[in-house]
Amino acid sequence: MHRRRGRSSVRWGWTMAEIIRKSFGDPIFRNKSCTVCIGVFDGLHPGHLRIIDQTVELARELKAESVVVSFSTNPKMAKGTQEFHPALQSLEDFEEILSFRGVNYHCVIDFSDDMSKLSGEEFIALLCTSYDVRAMVVGDSFRAGRPSQSVGPAEIQRLLPEYTSSAVLRVEESVVIDGEVVSSSLIRRCLLTGDLGKASRLLGRAYSLDLRNVVPASSQNRLLYDVRTLGLLLPKAGEYKVRATAEGKAEDAKAFVSENYLALELPVRMLPDRISFPGV
Repeated sequence: MHRRRGRSSVRWGWTMAEIIRKSFGDPIFRNKSCTVCIGVFDGLHPGHLRIIDQTVELARELKAESVVVSFSTNPKMAKGTQEFHPALQSLEDFEEILSFRGVNYHCVIDFSDDMSKLSGEEFIALLCTSYDVRAMVVGDSFRAGRPSQSVGPAEIQRLLPEYTSSAVLRVEESVVIDGEVVSSSLIRRCLLTGDLGKASRLLGRAYSLDLRNVVPASSQNRLLYDVRTLGLLLPKAGEYKVRATAEGKAEDAKAFVSENYLALELPVRMLPDRISFPGV
């Protein structure tokens, strides 16, 4: 069990509530009334946050626990139906944002081969037998189950009463910015083409890299990070002005992105825990 207790976050300027990470279907949930949302939630853009906030609000109304269910790997990338790319956000950043939004539990699905073969109806049945679901919140484009037998909001509305008599379904509309539906795929495309301004608008914040768990090679005021150890998506190769932060102090810096490395040129000796790309 992983527990994050309420504390102030220097990186984000938030006071975070407690959040507990559990495996999907942990037995403790059989006796806990829950409101649940499910998704990959890569990058936690405004569309994701709308779903998560509704989940928390319903939990408070129903005196239940709010549960965000995510996946150990992106199912579409794992099955090869979507090109593989590193994540837009570290697990630590993801859970800190969930904490700030008031989420009680983060449950992670181990996306195994067996899990990937479930039909949509089988997945909903598994969810409702693993959790005492009082409410489920999904986006209007949500699909569950293997592609040939997936289910969306309309089918879930029909299926829920078969497994739980009291559950309600809330469907949140997609967020549209600059005339386009906000999605993790669109944000990735902006980063990979170097359009950081649009990526920032879609995210609602500057794109940033969590460097807390990565050890760089150093040479005076330059740090070198191996892309393979970062595990996060880098923007298009090139030179960027960035904001580097360490222990609450921020400095303007330069980032040099290549296929294999991220190099940081810093004005002072520091070991950043984060860099952000302002996108302007």
